[in-house]
Amino acid sequence: MITLAFYKGLATTPWHRLQDAGIRFATGGRYSHVEFIAGAAEFHMWLECLSSSGRDGGVRSKMMMLKPANWDLVQLAIDPDGPVDFIRSRIGARYDYTGLLLSHVLAFGHHDKDRWFCSEVIAAALGLPNPQRLSPQLLFDVVTWRRSAGVVASP
Repeated sequence: MITLAFYKGLATTPWHRLQDAGIRFATGGRYSHVEFIAGAAEFHMWLECLSSSGRDGGVRSKMMMLKPANWDLVQLAIDPDGPVDFIRSRIGARYDYTGLLLSHVLAFGHHDKDRWFCSEVIAAALGLPNPQRLSPQLLFDVVTWRRSAGVVASP
């Protein structure tokens, strides 16, 4: 079992709020970020989250406490070993601002094998085709397509 955590909240700093709003505007979605969690996750507990974050400089592992006001959780019946190994092997890779711009704002589908943005590294870890084309919103749409059970959303 794995959990994907999709960020829908408002950041605490004006610069981060602007970044989140820009991602949501460019991708036409509700979500501006996604985290990968090996196993079932619950709100209000410390969890090891794997992703790529511009705020943290790139691919990383980070302990986080998720709150329902800021995150939607999607649990998937997937063995976490392969995806965890994929993401962990890329820890330290830089954040892909250029790829984000060329894949989502200009729709060229650019991919740099040494740089990753959040939904791209998670989609690649899950074995999805063209992971650079998946925004956090589109990744949410793909993993929840034809099923609403398993989505833990705040009211």
